[in-house]
Amino acid sequence: MMKIPSERLMYFISLVIIALLLSATFYLEKYDGFIPCPLCILQRITFGILGVLFFVGMLLPNIKLARLLISILAGLFSLFGIYLSGRQVWLQHLPADPNADCGVSLQYLIKALPFDQAIARIMQGTAECSQTGWEFLHLSLADWSLLCFIVFFGVCLLQLSRALRQ
Repeated sequence: MMKIPSERLMYFISLVIIALLLSATFYLEKYDGFIPCPLCILQRITFGILGVLFFVGMLLPNIKLARLLISILAGLFSLFGIYLSGRQVWLQHLPADPNADCGVSLQYLIKALPFDQAIARIMQGTAECSQTGWEFLHLSLADWSLLCFIVFFGVCLLQLSRALRQ
């Protein structure tokens, strides 16, 4: 039977995976000209927050309340990431709208609109959000993002169960 890695090692492995994912997306943006849509940017931010939580979880002392808090927060952000990437995957599988506009940047939406309207507009998606663009093993970036968020949610559930048994 395979032994499950320690809590700190699980957080470290997850942190390394997030660093690699974010590095790959920044590489695609800078050197391949891949322009991220607002949903992509929100997914990046969510990965970054998860990375910070995993880093903190890796450094935390073995205190039950702290472990519970980190695993619950990371689980919630993983669920948010699943929602964001799932929404983008869904948009990518809709028939293309010939009248769709390219939309505006995330920064403009946040500056120009009230927060709730900006989020609603981002969730509607734009023509950019429905394009798959780059693929690896026949999966788009949004597909990979969804898979990673699901895996991270599984890691959070495992860490939560460990913290509850402590």
